[in-house]
Amino acid sequence: MSNTRREVLAAGAAGLAGLTAYGSLAKHAHAAPEKEIAVRPAVVVIYLRGGQDALNALVPYTEGRYYDMRPNIAVPTPDKENGCIDLDGTFGLHPALTGFKTLWDKKLLAPIVNAGVNSPSRSHFQMQDFMEQGRMRNSPVRSGWLNRYLTATSAGEHEADFRALALQSRLPRSMRGKFPALAVAPSRARGRTRDKDSDVLELFDKLYKKPPSMEGAGMKSERPDADELTQNGRATIDALRKLEEILTQKPAGKEVRYPATAGGMGRQLKMAARLLKSGQGVQAIAIDRNGWDHHINQGSVNEQDIFYRMLREVGTAVSTFYEDIQFMKNMVTTVIMTEFGRTNRENGNNGTDHGHGGLMWLVGGKVNGGKVYGDWTGLAPGQTYQNRDLLVTTDWRDVLSEVLYDHLRLHPSKQVFGKFTPREQKLGLFKT
Repeated sequence: MSNTRREVLAAGAAGLAGLTAYGSLAKHAHAAPEKEIAVRPAVVVIYLRGGQDALNALVPYTEGRYYDMRPNIAVPTPDKENGCIDLDGTFGLHPALTGFKTLWDKKLLAPIVNAGVNSPSRSHFQMQDFMEQGRMRNSPVRSGWLNRYLTATSAGEHEADFRALALQSRLPRSMRGKFPALAVAPSRARGRTRDKDSDVLELFDKLYKKPPSMEGAGMKSERPDADELTQNGRATIDALRKLEEILTQKPAGKEVRYPATAGGMGRQLKMAARLLKSGQGVQAIAIDRNGWDHHINQGSVNEQDIFYRMLREVGTAVSTFYEDIQFMKNMVTTVIMTEFGRTNRENGNNGTDHGHGGLMWLVGGKVNGGKVYGDWTGLAPGQTYQNRDLLVTTDWRDVLSEVLYDHLRLHPSKQVFGKFTPREQKLGLFKT
């Protein structure tokens, strides 16, 4: 039976139940003992789709040109009303990112400036492809970097059921490939199962259950692959039942209260925390937050501005997540990334346009936090890309390579990014 056929079967059963699957789940139905898999380091990847504005999230408030270029949307200096939150005398957080300041003070947060893809493209889709697949133009690679990591470290027959999940309706490109991964609709974390989902699971229970009349009859199926189809379908249903139980089971004691926001990130990270604390061997979780393409009315420091509201959601949700998983914070690193930054200069609509160099963030107990990383090039003429954007001085794969090798403990012999050679001098994002 072909891999493609297995993938279609798993996706069909799971998709109708509000979840989608990629890859065969049949041989992963029985996980290794929890004590063996619960101690694995994990990564949560939050992708900010649309191109987050780096300069208003991490403000270079000592750069006078920043204020010249953004007369209407710049974030004031720390000494001004609604000013940025000073970090190190050079950079400050947008005032909506109080949650990130909490993480910074605990040395759990590491921003990386001038990070991204050195490509002239300003296409959302192309740049997202590059970053999530870990490749550059004309590369034959089409699987995701996370999926290649999971494939390279697979335990085969003793793999965990839920090692890789996307907490959204569709798998991101980073998780697509040979290794089986699930996409889980956020509605699953509301504390109850939707009736229509239960009805569909019951339907597939019946579909993949062998009819009593066939047992012991010695009859051969008309389709030679029927037994494998049934096994795969049965394993998928079992996995969905188990996942449903984890997500709807409230933990003992008082649960941390997550922010309720329009973007839903609090709900997604609440799901992530439950999955990680379940001891089921979850090692890779992906979350999308769309809507960062602010060409018009981006705003500055007014709490009603869209950029302000979105930053507050991200900062509060992530800081709450680390409060929730406090006892295992050293085992969980969160990567926050976006396809590119925005133009240094605001446009005529009080917004910003597609840029080049951007900003990445790492959060976690093993992160060497409380420090801004990367080579900041400033905003002066001759030090910017095409005289309009931030330069890229840190390749996004350098950041992800340190996540893979220094946090996820990938063996140095394993290559995830093909011919790409990480920088000789590491950024030093993780504690040794």
